[in-house]
Amino acid sequence: MDFHVRKYGLHTLLVLVFYLFAAPWRAQTIPDDNTVAIIRANYLYQFANNSDWPAENKKGPFVVGIVGNSDVYDIMVSKYASKPIGSQLLTVIGASEVATAPHVHVLFVDRSKKADLAKYTRDLRGVSTLIVTNWEGALSQGAHINFLSIDGSIRFEMNKTGMQESAVTPGVKIVQWAIQ
Repeated sequence: MDFHVRKYGLHTLLVLVFYLFAAPWRAQTIPDDNTVAIIRANYLYQFANNSDWPAENKKGPFVVGIVGNSDVYDIMVSKYASKPIGSQLLTVIGASEVATAPHVHVLFVDRSKKADLAKYTRDLRGVSTLIVTNWEGALSQGAHINFLSIDGSIRFEMNKTGMQESAVTPGVKIVQWAIQ
């Protein structure tokens, strides 16, 4: 009987110690249940890493702006901020900073802010910014890459002409991954 009490007490102590030490890291992790946001953030990083911008845009930080989706923003900040894109460090900014940023290389506009796409495409005309969206018909509204859900998978379509007009060259991987 005395052995069971000690065993139970030791077990309780071990569980308590585990939770005390694991709690700080557990509080900072992103829940894996937001798979779509994780996939979109990964694609945004791949678009940044596997596309090419004009020489004048290869100085200073490499800026990715996220408009209308806090989950994608949080994942981009936690997993990709400060990673190198060529010789530049990736910086992630939110919607409030997009308007005042000197240059945004990649801009993701979520469907919750689709009414703002016309403003962004007008303001960024002639600027080397890759505009990424996630709703049907966005390519015809000025987006360069648009996420689609096909048979339970996140895929994307691409407007190569729009990208060329913005002087952003998609890499071979991006072209191969796109829906033709």
